[in-house]
Amino acid sequence: TELIHFLAATHRVVVLGGLAVISHGLSRVTHDADCWLEPNLSTELWCEAVEKILLKWPRLRLVSIGDWSELPVAELAGYIEDFGVVRILGATQPFDIFRRPNEMEVSGFEEVWNRATPQDDGTRLPDVVDLLVTKQDTGRAKDTYDIQFLEGKAEEMYLERLPQTGADEALDMLARFLNPKVAEAAARHADPRVREAGLDFLRELAASGDPFARDLLEG
Repeated sequence: TELIHFLAATHRVVVLGGLAVISHGLSRVTHDADCWLEPNLSTELWCEAVEKILLKWPRLRLVSIGDWSELPVAELAGYIEDFGVVRILGATQPFDIFRRPNEMEVSGFEEVWNRATPQDDGTRLPDVVDLLVTKQDTGRAKDTYDIQFLEGKAEEMYLERLPQTGADEALDMLARFLNPKVAEAAARHADPRVREAGLDFLRELAASGDPFARDLLEG
């Protein structure tokens, strides 16, 4: 969107939400826009970046994410420290700007940025697993389909890459995403540490009553 492009012209911006899921290949519509504006700026500089949007487009309004009540610019710094995201209304669609996305920490921005894919507009698209993390435990029904899509895509990517990676990279991958099929692939890896990591996960699932994991261990 125009507002995201405006931010990305002078700051590092990672696209989130529905726009990011669509860019990863899911065919669906989205009624808002979300981005992660680099949070490593001081709170004052971060707020100034947001305020420049309001100065350029005076018709836009800054609102709280919970009840969409008007948020005075003077209160933005305190608000963003508490809630991690602010919403702008008045454009073609609501625009949510994150300083601290769901299930992410400010300190994690650099790693997410470095893993993300550069886009033609200057933004970056987070990798599948990072985007999946931001969708977890939101309590929103609309995220369920996104999660299923992203998990499927992550699984496909892992099953392709895992057998070809060295032990250290494989273990890093498993620390970020792991499900029964990925664990099964890990249990066949050439390195014993990776095999044990996969087997440990399957044993935990089997102990909790998962029949798929039990069948894999007995097979």
